Amino acid sequence: MHDDHTRIDPAGPAARWQPSRLQVALGAAGGFFAGVLLVIALGGTPTETKTQISRVTVTAPARTVPGGTVITVTAVPPLVGERLDTAKERLAEAQFDVHVQGGGTFGVIIDSNWEVVDQEPAAGTQLRQGSTVRVAIERR
Repeated sequence: MHDDHTRIDPAGPAARWQPSRLQVALGAAGGFFAGVLLVIALGGTPTETKTQISRVTVTAPARTVPGGTVITVTAVPPLVGERLDTAKERLAEAQFDVHVQGGGTFGVIIDSNWEVVDQEPAAGTQLRQGSTVRVAIERR
């Protein structure tokens, strides 16, 4: 009835094929890759970023005190509403030191996640370069 080369499956014709773990992993990876290619081909989600930067730095004429020391004063930039990283950059450009108040339990880890909600002295105040400006921050 059967020749020597024919094998009979003991589970019978009702046995179902099951993929191996490797085949499942390769299928999932292929699907992910196809999805990435589809997003690239369609251009992804359209995004529009608008950035407006306005900087005002007013430097008063240098004054000389007895003994030949030059004192340079500069207007404190407006910082309220700015991200902390931006505020720090603006203060560094104006040659001010910064003291940050706030930052929650763990402190500030990523500056761009924090927003300046108060500053002392107020924007426009004339200070000596090298003076410290205090900024109060809250999580964005």
